[in-house]
Amino acid sequence: MRKLILFLILIFTATLAKAEILKENFSLSGYLKQETSLGLDTFNELTKFKNILSLSAEYRISEELTFFASVKGFYDAVYDWRAKYDSAQDQIGHTQRTDWLRDCYLDYISGPWFLRLGKQQVAWGQADGISVLDRVNPVDLTEYWLPDMVDIRITLWMLNINYSPKLNSNLQLLIIPDFEQSTSAPPDAPLAFRSYRLYSAWKKGKNVREEIFYPGKKFKNSTFGLQWKDMIGDLTYTLNYLYGYYYSARTYTEIYNPFLGNYYYSRRFKLWRMYGASMNKTFTNPGPLQGITLRGDFAYYNDEPTYYGVDGSSRGVNRWDNVFWLIGLDKYLFTNFLASFQFAQYIMHDAKPGIGTFKTLNAYTYGPQDQVENIFTLKLTTDFLHERLKTEVLWSFTDDNQGRLSPKATYELKDNLYLTLGIHYFYGNEQDSNGQYRDASQFYTQIKFTF
Repeated sequence: MRKLILFLILIFTATLAKAEILKENFSLSGYLKQETSLGLDTFNELTKFKNILSLSAEYRISEELTFFASVKGFYDAVYDWRAKYDSAQDQIGHTQRTDWLRDCYLDYISGPWFLRLGKQQVAWGQADGISVLDRVNPVDLTEYWLPDMVDIRITLWMLNINYSPKLNSNLQLLIIPDFEQSTSAPPDAPLAFRSYRLYSAWKKGKNVREEIFYPGKKFKNSTFGLQWKDMIGDLTYTLNYLYGYYYSARTYTEIYNPFLGNYYYSRRFKLWRMYGASMNKTFTNPGPLQGITLRGDFAYYNDEPTYYGVDGSSRGVNRWDNVFWLIGLDKYLFTNFLASFQFAQYIMHDAKPGIGTFKTLNAYTYGPQDQVENIFTLKLTTDFLHERLKTEVLWSFTDDNQGRLSPKATYELKDNLYLTLGIHYFYGNEQDSNGQYRDASQFYTQIKFTF
């Protein structure tokens, strides 16, 4: 009933968007969206029928103060229609708890100062579809990394302070007393991680007790971020620092008695640090590099919690110092044809923890992790029919012959009505991040109405 009431309130509020009683300093916008996915192999396996309503409101209080809020609710009917997904319905079949409130913040601008206080998301870095520096907010991976990053980030209550001591520079301080863990799909959902499915299957019929320990609600347990942004000539760069609790809990064995069938596991969040930098430069002088944009991200993860064990089973957690870096090239060809290429390396502290035959594990799959993971992405975008038809092809792959190919086309049916058709094709070994979904490739449609 509460969900129905909330939905009716949102619909009623949307009808006021064009009302004359609204003042000039108030604006309301939003969209209705329907997303459908079908299994690509069988083409009759419905995996998503998701209906989304989003509303955003902005009120300009004065020249210095602006209030912004956005709400978002969804309902995925496939969890009612498909009995095989029943156990996942309460977790991802509809909006959870207070997740309907996406943004709620107050902006203050005065001279070189910009402050944003409230629930928000902060994007760091230059990477496209790869999270190198973009670690300020936890992430919702119930649909893996398929949605846009703006929808994947979980917003947090924070104080975002910015000061510009000179032109084209900015010093940002983040104080985040809020804590939310990153989420993933439950074992019976279409895009559940292999590690989660294996663990869920293993503990059936066993006496397993789990307990999760969240960081205490104290100021000292807050997350803190610092970024310096500046330009040297036409080169833009940032220096980044992040300190706080890792948003994904790791499982630790407290009691292990296979003879009696008793198991007790604790799930804990560990402190870590990230030191990073990014750069961006567009070459404008005549020559072979003219028109090319060069960008890069670099991150050093200090004490990052990392699983080790054997294929399909974690035996413990190390806290290692890992490196993740990326270089990207963007260039427009033939006026409206954009080609983007990225090369990234995720370099582990070690691939063998030195405990028997155990190896470092991929957290998504519990499969053996390479000490150096080479990642490539290629994205091609263009438009037709005077920009009414926009097409994109994204290919993400590694040197282990596993990856994802995602072509899509979006057509503007009317000024505020859009139709998208696309495919997510996964391939590779099930021990790899993308390869684990090789039987979950999908064809999808999206219809979006904006107002």
